[in-house]
Amino acid sequence: MTNLNNLMSMFKVSCIFIGTVVGAGLASGKEIYQFFSIYGLDSFFGFIVCFLMYVFIGNILCDICNKKNLSSYNLLINEICPRTSAKILNSFVSLYYLFSSSIIFAASGSIISQFFSIPSIFGTILMIIVSVVILKFSMKGLVWVNSLSVPIMICIIFLIFILFELFSDPINLETGALFIFKNKDIKLDNNIILSCLLYGGFNILSSTGILAPLSIRHKSSNFKKGIFMGSLFLILISMIINYLILSNMPYIAKYDIPLLYVSKIFGKTFQVIILVLIWVEMLSTEISSLYSLAQGISNKYRFSLFKSILLILFVSVPVSIFGFTNLISIIYPFFGLLGLVFIYYIVKYKYKKK
Repeated sequence: MTNLNNLMSMFKVSCIFIGTVVGAGLASGKEIYQFFSIYGLDSFFGFIVCFLMYVFIGNILCDICNKKNLSSYNLLINEICPRTSAKILNSFVSLYYLFSSSIIFAASGSIISQFFSIPSIFGTILMIIVSVVILKFSMKGLVWVNSLSVPIMICIIFLIFILFELFSDPINLETGALFIFKNKDIKLDNNIILSCLLYGGFNILSSTGILAPLSIRHKSSNFKKGIFMGSLFLILISMIINYLILSNMPYIAKYDIPLLYVSKIFGKTFQVIILVLIWVEMLSTEISSLYSLAQGISNKYRFSLFKSILLILFVSVPVSIFGFTNLISIIYPFFGLLGLVFIYYIVKYKYKKK
């Protein structure tokens, strides 16, 4: 029975970590395109760097939160940073969760609009309603959504890869990757290391609000194994999505939701399945962002959780009007840099204390 409980604990941690990171950008393929695919075949090396970052920082975070009993990102930042730096970083992390919420709302509008050819506002409203309903169940709602959706997502992405290999025309991946660099609208850069560090940085930052309370609810060994499993599957599905994007260049570049473009060769029914899957993964990240930020606001200003959520929605929904692609291209790199600052402080704290 103990072994089963340990396995379930690891499973929950890995699913929540995957579900939090996947979100709008990765599930749609847009993040992968922006941070990896534009570097061609070198992009596959970048995923290995991200995997090492997730496991390394996840283990450090677990050790610190367990030792100091830290149940939120605010408390963790206050512990690892000097006072002034902590105030600044906490403010920016709160902004991160706010903008992350806006990006998901915009993504929901974009995906519904692209597929059904209706105004994007309907997709945004749907995301708002479902998020608020699930948040009534707090962390239990988040665990339930991820435990159900993440295994299904992994299976479907592997299925897309298999079907693509079986039924699409043979592709020279290197030739397909070169199409990217012939597109005059795409700026070629060779900083794949910087790009994957920024990507890993904002994923670590985005998941901290959930991983901190999660780390003290699970045995340290189970949490660390769960992070390892989650990181491994994250990298595998990211590599598959990257492969599919490179294989469909240059036509896929103009789409907000690249994975929907890939899935269209399998028919309308399969596209609907992918649409629902992407949307549910976006929902998971939206819930994580809203929950993390609402808890911080509630603790600091003594608002109820529901009032805190309404306040966040009041700000984040108007920001989502800027559009999914615009928000990702502007906001993600900046907060990726902020994530690297967070990583610097958490690593410095860990080894300074030894």
